[in-house]
Amino acid sequence: MAKPIQPLEELKVTEDRFATVEVLTDQGEFEYHLDNTGERDVSNALQEVFDRTAALGDVSAEFVFLPGVYSIDAPITVKMVCLKLKGTAHGGLDIFGMNLKSGTIFRFGKNTGPNCITFRRASHSKSFPSGESPWDHFDSKVEVEGMTFVGYNNTDVDTANGYSRFRGDEPNFRGLNWYPSKGRYKDAEKEGQRALFFPKGPGKNEMLRVNSCVFTDLYSGIETEYCDVCFITDSWFAQMVYGIRMQGHNPICMIKNNCFADLETGITLGEVTSSGLNDNGFAYVSKCFVIKDAQQTTINNNTLLNWKLSTGAAAFGGFVHVGSSQNLVMTGNTIKQELDSRTKTRTVDEQPNGRAFINIENARNLVFSHNAVDTIQTQTVVKLHNVSNSVITDNIITFADGGNAVAQTGTSEGNFYRPLNPADSAPFDSFKE
Repeated sequence: MAKPIQPLEELKVTEDRFATVEVLTDQGEFEYHLDNTGERDVSNALQEVFDRTAALGDVSAEFVFLPGVYSIDAPITVKMVCLKLKGTAHGGLDIFGMNLKSGTIFRFGKNTGPNCITFRRASHSKSFPSGESPWDHFDSKVEVEGMTFVGYNNTDVDTANGYSRFRGDEPNFRGLNWYPSKGRYKDAEKEGQRALFFPKGPGKNEMLRVNSCVFTDLYSGIETEYCDVCFITDSWFAQMVYGIRMQGHNPICMIKNNCFADLETGITLGEVTSSGLNDNGFAYVSKCFVIKDAQQTTINNNTLLNWKLSTGAAAFGGFVHVGSSQNLVMTGNTIKQELDSRTKTRTVDEQPNGRAFINIENARNLVFSHNAVDTIQTQTVVKLHNVSNSVITDNIITFADGGNAVAQTGTSEGNFYRPLNPADSAPFDSFKE
């Protein structure tokens, strides 16, 4: 049932309507009342706040939202050069956990999408600092801090109509039946909700910052068609198909210190250059990293646990697939894969997960060392296809009967491989108290 809509005239702050949104700009401070009870649809009112701010011209703005639930049942578009969205209080929501609201929550309704909040590029009347006018360059610089974004699928723990996988296995997770409703993925690309969407076009999306945010029960948390430099840190992505999906070219893409749980795919990237995908934690994830091309990039110190009882959490698939790369470094990753993902070669993507748990293809100058990859795979764990001039050393890689650690295929050549062999170890010193 549709929620009643907050009238625009109720944006005005009165004795009975306290300010729930503060807008800080270089042209003054503004206060508005958005219903933060979750009982009314505030999409029209929120769009009005953004439009009024953008109309100031040549503006930089920070939007600070009080704690509460802001129900949004229509797509929102923001067109500004520079803005920040900031939530307050400790934000977070685990729809398969405590189910308690906290912080600033944007709850998207069924009619909000497929792109829930779209950030479009704008320009100013003159350049800075030279002051050249007119100035025809368009830009979008966005920061989002401390916000929680929730899709419409789940009410408390209703997983039957949510984003989930593998009906054929009749999986079960914490006593909840996980499976896609009939036709759920028939047209997922059009159907799914993307919380934050950055389209391509004239100008740039650049210097994106997302910090301390929560994304849950969505098709995609962050979706970009092009982004020049980004910092995505200290955030939670859970119960989705894609946590982060960044298409196109992504120079200086820094994705660090995030949690990805109960996901189909944690991070999928188009082309990344000089980037760091480090120190992230994954649990119950089908695919952690899917990367089309990586240049001068690190995938270091990430952790993964796919628990043997988490069949409904899509804990099958692969840790990483890289289509092509040069100067890619992967060290210090620690992985516990308690399910043999060999039989699970296909998920919601058109392409298979791959024939191995870790797939590196068309690579030059790869460094893969000092990783702990603990699996029960009945096939090759690390597959190198058309890989050259690379080093694969000193990893701990386990597997079950029928499996092996590292294999190269295609035209791989000039690689150095050194597995751990206790027979080659120097003797240890005697222990002295």
